[in-house]
Amino acid sequence: MFLNIFRRTVQTNIRYVNSSVLRFSSSGGPKDEIQDALDIEASLFDNSLLQHQPANTREALRKHRTTSNTKQKKQSPTKSATSSNSVIKPAVPKNAGPQVKREPAPLIKDSELNLEFTRLSLQDPLMSTLLTEVRSRKRRDKNNEIIVEGRRLISEALQSGLRMKSLFFSQKDQLALLREPVAQAQQDHKTKIFKVPQHDLKTWSSLVTPPGLMALFERPPLRGLEQQQTHTESLPITVVCDNIREPNNLGSIIRTCAALPCSQVVVTHGCCDPWESKALRGGCGGQFRLPIHDDVKWEQLALHIPADKADDCHVFIAENNLEKLKNQSSAAIDYADLKNVGAHNVLIIGGESHGVSNDAYKFMELVGSRGKCVYIPLAAGIDSLNVASALTLLLFELRRKLISQT
Repeated sequence: MFLNIFRRTVQTNIRYVNSSVLRFSSSGGPKDEIQDALDIEASLFDNSLLQHQPANTREALRKHRTTSNTKQKKQSPTKSATSSNSVIKPAVPKNAGPQVKREPAPLIKDSELNLEFTRLSLQDPLMSTLLTEVRSRKRRDKNNEIIVEGRRLISEALQSGLRMKSLFFSQKDQLALLREPVAQAQQDHKTKIFKVPQHDLKTWSSLVTPPGLMALFERPPLRGLEQQQTHTESLPITVVCDNIREPNNLGSIIRTCAALPCSQVVVTHGCCDPWESKALRGGCGGQFRLPIHDDVKWEQLALHIPADKADDCHVFIAENNLEKLKNQSSAAIDYADLKNVGAHNVLIIGGESHGVSNDAYKFMELVGSRGKCVYIPLAAGIDSLNVASALTLLLFELRRKLISQT
């Protein structure tokens, strides 16, 4: 009874979509929008033939694990339930209706853009297959891949020499704005380009307003970024991020460090991911231009200081918490009164909510008198600045001191 009512509702929706498509077609609308509407119609019709059954999440996960383990094990040669030449067909749910055979996505050669791209249908599994791996931080780190959204950020990545593996776009005019660098990437690295419905880009985008362009890149290697810095005079400054939990703030910190430029950025364990989409947008391409050491534990921090400069390394902690400053053996100094800088300098900055951790103070004690707390004087009633704003003041003051000593 319920299935018949649902089918009549779907048929009504299909007639509405057909009439809308005909009106849109007669008015001279783009063919891509018509095809998207037809894809929605086909999806509605296919789903109407399936009988809904409540999903058991625990049972589904158990079956998935069992299937994965079975594929990894070799088939037992004795008392096999099936012959080695037999083909096991996937189970088909009862009353599932006729199975719709999908045609392979067509490859379009656009002479105007001088590009080749594949047009994917609505909710095509290929897109989910490519993006699911990158959305998981553990898998993203394992595969050294990142997702970059927006024309400007994709352009920054291409200019920095990153290898673009895949590009997704929804409108042809958006792709035309990146025609030359994308064509070069397709020629050099065989980049795959896919045209997808705007609905799919909205589904996979982590932004409130999706820009309509999304790309998969290989993460820049640290060695390559270090080689890039040999062509520019980076300052002997390492910025250590401690308890930075907001991706936009971490991105702004990296952007400031790249503008100076600093030697490197160390993101300690417990901070947010510097390669997450919002952090990348906050960095405005900074992640592509200087080395970033991610998820570093405090006992490993000393290994990231240049060995030839370790004897003259100064450590500075940005601290405006008066209670913490009272407990320090050495008096904190105004950042403008900072005089002595070393052959290499470590600046530790904490998050706005949690501040600098005790591990940071223990690390500063390792260098003895070469470790200091610095603060920024503020007006009465103001507790602190935004972490990126405070870092900007401190870094450019360090820069001024380093330049004056040369």
